[in-house]
Amino acid sequence: MKAVVFGSGGYVGASIYEALRKEEKLQVIGVDLNEETKENMVKLDVNDPENFSQVYKEIQPNVIIWALMAGAEEQRLSDEGLLHLISHMTPSTKLVYLSSDYVFARGRGPYSETDVLQTMADDHGMSKYANAKIKSERFIEKELTNFVILRSGPVYGKNARDKLDAHTENLEQTVAQGMPAHYRDDLIRTFVHIEDLSKIVAEMALNDRTGVYHVGPAKQESFYEFMRKQAKQAGYDEALVKKEERKLQMNLPQNTALLTDRLRMITSQQMR
Repeated sequence: MKAVVFGSGGYVGASIYEALRKEEKLQVIGVDLNEETKENMVKLDVNDPENFSQVYKEIQPNVIIWALMAGAEEQRLSDEGLLHLISHMTPSTKLVYLSSDYVFARGRGPYSETDVLQTMADDHGMSKYANAKIKSERFIEKELTNFVILRSGPVYGKNARDKLDAHTENLEQTVAQGMPAHYRDDLIRTFVHIEDLSKIVAEMALNDRTGVYHVGPAKQESFYEFMRKQAKQAGYDEALVKKEERKLQMNLPQNTALLTDRLRMITSQQMR
């Protein structure tokens, strides 16, 4: 079997690529705009239809992992790259698509897989990313049957290339200097470790399950609670992590925690 990881050069995609490489049944190919062109790696702009078509026809994958994330450019990724992909897929090809808790913009969680998706106002700084994820999910569910959509909250930990997530990296850089780091206690999320997410992706790529699943542990935490714990585990003084009293950040959805029982009931993977 051939598996392709789109976004294999990214923080999440790199770990998924390495997790899949451990599966003896799979030949794994990484695809990324910034990836080096070498064995089992392909440099490709997925929004370029001609090059995309050529690469896809050469590989002919059985399983596709869509781990591409483009922030403000997510809309183009949805309208062009994902459209190119789905137009090439056959019914036997399985798609595993990584989505986000930001599809629940009202922030009144925790949310189950069957809760209605909620778009963000266009003038919000995260709207292009969040609303593109919703559009992609709806497009996948309309056009495909052989798919898995995995929604997760913030992903943390060192990835397969020894890179930390941005939140923890910023935390450690701040407290390492003895300076306080401020986090909101009213933003509630389901935090998922990069290794746990990668193993779940590999498992779902190989089994016959389809549908929408939420990934992560049963617990939900505020950014303040979670970052205090991260500081302590890294060997820093957790007292340096303070509550952000003035709420200076943009108006983010408060509670996008995910109910993860559906997935945890069918996997042996432990969620830390």
